[in-house]
Amino acid sequence: MTTTPLPVELTDDDREAAYLLGEELIPAQNGELSADQAGVSAQFLDQVLELRPDLTPGFQAVLRHSREHEPRAFCENLAEHEPDQFQLLTFVLAGAYLMSPKVRARLKYRGQIGEPQAGEAQPEYSENGPLHQVRDRGPIYRPTLHQK
Repeated sequence: MTTTPLPVELTDDDREAAYLLGEELIPAQNGELSADQAGVSAQFLDQVLELRPDLTPGFQAVLRHSREHEPRAFCENLAEHEPDQFQLLTFVLAGAYLMSPKVRARLKYRGQIGEPQAGEAQPEYSENGPLHQVRDRGPIYRPTLHQK
């Protein structure tokens, strides 16, 4: 028997912490919107956490811990000493940022668009199609964070 996750309930303190961290990590610059201008903490965090309720407890724990620190120092320390927590924080904030229609319009991103398929073989997947170079190369792993 599966249970339906409870709706996300971010507190005012959670939203304030997310606002401060969002503004530190996604500031307005070069004409682009900041996290606040995109509505991250006011609206889109709820949508991300509704889609991924499994992230809520860890995200809220990071927000609670951040309240004791200055945002820049907190982010730098988290990135260096707790990269998994930093990745969680940035994943949720960036996801919320990219859900904003304002941001999507500025990026000219309409979202994923389905293409009608007629059931024919796709040339990309044929034996000598463009993906053969990738298959021939084999798997490649590149770490995303610098590890000390």
